[in-house]
Amino acid sequence: MEGVGKTQICLKFIEELMNNSYNFSKILWIDATNAETLANGILIIADEPNAKLHDVEKSVEAVLEWLAQIQ
Repeated sequence: MEGVGKTQICLKFIEELMNNSYNFSKILWIDATNAETLANGILIIADEPNAKLHDVEKSVEAVLEWLAQIQ
């Protein structure tokens, strides 16, 4: 999907978030080029300090469950 504006959409989304005082402490970028890079990107999140603080297991399922419960 080259040249369809994916990066521009993401940047616009972030700009809107910042301009509207949404309270996000972190934005996580994950390479979803293929299933392997997607899984690796999700696993990297388990190394984030807040994930470690909550003892998130380094598995795709555990990371996704943890992310789903964050408010």
